Amino acid sequence: MNSTSTQSKQQWIGLAQFAIKTVVALLLMLLPVNAAMAHDISGLTVEQQSLSFGPDQTIFDLSDLSWSPLIREGVPPGPEIAVLRGDIENAESLEAVLRIPANYTFPNHSHTSDEVYIWLQGDFTYIAEDGSNAELSHHSYISLPGGVPHALVCGDQPCMFYLRYTRPFDLALYPMPELNQ
Repeated sequence: MNSTSTQSKQQWIGLAQFAIKTVVALLLMLLPVNAAMAHDISGLTVEQQSLSFGPDQTIFDLSDLSWSPLIREGVPPGPEIAVLRGDIENAESLEAVLRIPANYTFPNHSHTSDEVYIWLQGDFTYIAEDGSNAELSHHSYISLPGGVPHALVCGDQPCMFYLRYTRPFDLALYPMPELNQ
């Protein structure tokens, strides 16, 4: 096999892997949720606009979500949340989409719950507890066990990502670590 053929094959494999990751991210966004559910976020009732074609079947148009400020002590104003399933204050689990403004630093924090992020939009930097960090782009997947401190820095464009928590949503804040180079 010549090098041109090998390069072409590698390009097709890379394209196929990207397509698979994108389809998986979209499927995760379309997990069944209760269409009639209203959510209480910091005293505001947010009724999601969703489609339903039967019991436990719900589809959200990500361009038409109902957003509310994410208000948590120690978190600077800016992040907004759209709850897909659960209740941010009292739910046993939570699925939501979070968007943060360009050039925003989400403070170093952890949650009691395991958490899953699927990054949908924007370049960002993930900062670990020890200050090590990684610059990542949209279409990233992050899975963390509960109790793992981390911070996020959104790049020059607004960021948006899907979140899933398997236990009640809480937030513990920590001092920002010194970044390792």
